Amino acid sequence: MTEYQKCLLVLALFAIVSGCKHNDIHNYDKDHSLTIYPARTKSDNGVHAEDGSIVYTIGSVFQGGGIADPSKGSSHRCHFYKDKYTTGPKWNEVEALVEISGFHHIGVEYTKPGQIIDMIRINGLDETLGLGTNLIIPMHQGKYEGGNELIQDVLIQSYKLATFINKNGEQNKDADIRILITSKAGDVIIIRFMNDVTPSDGYE
Repeated sequence: MTEYQKCLLVLALFAIVSGCKHNDIHNYDKDHSLTIYPARTKSDNGVHAEDGSIVYTIGSVFQGGGIADPSKGSSHRCHFYKDKYTTGPKWNEVEALVEISGFHHIGVEYTKPGQIIDMIRINGLDETLGLGTNLIIPMHQGKYEGGNELIQDVLIQSYKLATFINKNGEQNKDADIRILITSKAGDVIIIRFMNDVTPSDGYE
């Protein structure tokens, strides 16, 4: 084997390992976080991890929705905050780190994770990442079909909100949210919120 062939083999193995590392979010250990693996520059906003990622802690997640027209279905929203809150903060006072919105249509069978999602928005990113300060990703019922020139693909591996124990709003700590976003430049963004509650945001 020539030195050139050896170099190609090493590069191929590195690509395989790197790909497994970023895509296998079943084994990812940051259960409450928005984590970014930058393709190029590194942001000074957030906490740097040893693996080169930038980690934004998610302290609270609140869900909500409403019915404007019962014949069409119901809306859905979910806000992820850096800090831990016992009740949902006011939207005009605290900016969410991540916002997810969607719609549950009457007559549609929902069987896939996050099938109701029509938009993902990430706020407060450092401009040096090259993703903009507010990254808006249009979705179509859980699928990314383009619409943001920076984004290559979105994989919603799990979108399970916490289940309710009773009518008083108490919940089990069984939320399982895992979303993987890749940019055309090679950035990898992981949204992960596991084993916690996702209470109502208090908005009607």
